[in-house]
Amino acid sequence: MASEDSFLVLVHHRGSIKRKTRSGVKFTDKDPLCIIVSPTTSYDDLVSSVLVKLGLEGVKRVKKFFYRIPTTVLHDTVKYDCFTIGSDEDLQVMFLSRRQFPEVRTPELLAKLVDVVSSSGGSNRNANTIATVVGSSSRPAVASSSVSVYEPAVQPAASPSFAVDLSGNVGDEMTMMSSRI
Repeated sequence: MASEDSFLVLVHHRGSIKRKTRSGVKFTDKDPLCIIVSPTTSYDDLVSSVLVKLGLEGVKRVKKFFYRIPTTVLHDTVKYDCFTIGSDEDLQVMFLSRRQFPEVRTPELLAKLVDVVSSSGGSNRNANTIATVVGSSSRPAVASSSVSVYEPAVQPAASPSFAVDLSGNVGDEMTMMSSRI
């Protein structure tokens, strides 16, 4: 159950930031999420809540949030600007702003989502990544950080994200050692 200090935040996860509107800044997403937060909510808790609600844990990550921050109130018109939230300290700006501008009952955020990148440099949509081995025309190799791959020897390819021993004979084991990011 939400405490008395908890409040609703609209989190846009599609769309973009539209500037030069009558109110200053507007988010264009028409289907935002509703997330309950409190002044004790951490940045990591907010990120987790958004990804869980979208069902994108392990597939996407939140690069940053954009906060539609109120800057002025004249009569019944509120002017907004955009503030980037990427840490607990930045998130506190939203809570302080909410106290300064009680006219704005529901804060709005835009979540910038990006694909989770595996240690081999590819998108982490599945537990295993299917790739074609360099020098092979069509034989895919299934690879992950814990799977050994058997393939014919090919010319080594430079990659900063993993090391592969490709100097053996046909049928020799190629062990992929993933580097941690």
